[in-house]
Amino acid sequence: MAEGEKKALVPPEALDEKSMEALLTLAKTAAKLKESGLLDMLATIAEKYEEMLLYTSSDQRVYHALALLEAALTGLKNADPWKAKPAVEKLTACLVDALTPENIEKAQPVQGVFSLMKALKDPDVAKGLGILIAMAKALGRCAGRG
Repeated sequence: MAEGEKKALVPPEALDEKSMEALLTLAKTAAKLKESGLLDMLATIAEKYEEMLLYTSSDQRVYHALALLEAALTGLKNADPWKAKPAVEKLTACLVDALTPENIEKAQPVQGVFSLMKALKDPDVAKGLGILIAMAKALGRCAGRG
C-alpha cells in the first residue's frame, strides 16, 4: 500500500448497489448533521449519557418537567401540527413580547368596573381580551366534551 493511502474497512466490490446507496445516504445525512451542529451534540450525548442519566434521574425538577412534557405530548396526539404551528408560533412570540419585566412592572391593576371600562377603550386591550374570551369559549367547549 502506498504512503498516504487508506485501506477501506469494506472493499467496494463487497457491497451491492443497494448497500452502496444506503452508505451514500448515511454519509449525506451525517454531513447535514455535522453542518447543523447536531452531530457534535449527539456525540456529546453519547459520550456523557451516564452522567446525563444520573443527573436527570436524581433531579426532581427534571422528572416533573418530563412528566409535564409527556402530558403535553399526549394532549397533542390528535392535533393537526400544520394547523397548530402558526398559532403556537404567534402566541409564543406575543407572550414573550408581553411578559418583559418592563411590561409587568408598568401594568396597572384593574380596580372595578369603571377601571375596566377605561382599559377597554384601548384597542390593544380590547383585542387581547377578545382573544382571551374566544380561548375561554373554546376551552369550555372542549372541557364539556369530557
